[in-house]
Amino acid sequence: MRVNLGCGDRYAHGWVNVDHAGMPHHKDVTLDLRAELPWDNGELDRIYAGHLLEHLRVHECIDVLERLRDCTATGGQLLVVGPDVDKARGMALAGTLDVTLESLQYGAGRWCGDEHRWECSPPAIRKLLRVAGWWHVESLIWDDIPEEWPIAERGPRWQCAVLASP
Repeated sequence: MRVNLGCGDRYAHGWVNVDHAGMPHHKDVTLDLRAELPWDNGELDRIYAGHLLEHLRVHECIDVLERLRDCTATGGQLLVVGPDVDKARGMALAGTLDVTLESLQYGAGRWCGDEHRWECSPPAIRKLLRVAGWWHVESLIWDDIPEEWPIAERGPRWQCAVLASP
């Protein structure tokens, strides 16, 4: 099974799209990831978490990532995408950032809960994954992310991606 966690307004066809009850967007499953997960051990082949983890507190991220690891099939993968705040700072200084730095640091306030609780970056994501027991963790070059992943906007260069498998 392939799941698109925290789908928001980025519905991915061919994936099970998951978001919490407070989101007004179309989804297949309504779920608070901080609660019990509905998947059995080894049931998930692909997990996409696009612009999701930075909305949770660090201890919540670790807990969710640990439980997702247990649900991941042998050979399964998790792709985490988020804002690279470090890269965005450099882009802001160079005048090439197409959004506000503050929206990437703290969230844009577009809906209830659209706040960032920690500064997302590849090293921070890799650390969370390793603490949660994901052993194969690697940052991906943005242009090398396979098309199978339902990344909504492949253009913004202030994004980062980290791939993991248990």
